[in-house]
Amino acid sequence: MERFTVAVMRARLSILVLSMMPLIACANPVQIDGQSLIAFGIVAFAALVVESGIVTLAMVSCGVSVVPTFFILALANVALFLFAFLPLTGRVSLWFLEPGVVLADTILIKLVLSAPFLQGAGFLGVTWRRALVASSLGNTASFFVGVLASGAPWIVHETGM
Repeated sequence: MERFTVAVMRARLSILVLSMMPLIACANPVQIDGQSLIAFGIVAFAALVVESGIVTLAMVSCGVSVVPTFFILALANVALFLFAFLPLTGRVSLWFLEPGVVLADTILIKLVLSAPFLQGAGFLGVTWRRALVASSLGNTASFFVGVLASGAPWIVHETGM
């Protein structure tokens, strides 16, 4: 009995730590410089592919159809970025916005994978925990792709003069 509670506590602590990763990462660009909009597009596309790929791979053991799931999750991520993240960027602190994006992405994963055409023959269902972990890992990976791919040249750095 004691062994079970330790395992449960470790799992919950791991989920808490993973869900806080976006607080540290601040994955999305805040202010886009018009001079390097093409670089932003290339890096954003790469981050989108990596994020959607990681989330899809995290869902493979649930029995989802891989290719349709990847494309639908990519579209859902684009919609989330355009209609939730960008409009709230100037109004809400990133400390609240980033975890909100991870939670919204978690809800989108659960919602999207409830569609019958994305479920394979051996579909087992997607738990909230799996969706949250996949969302956290995908958002964190998209941040690192952005940093590694470009060093964030689209962000305007003001010198204070």
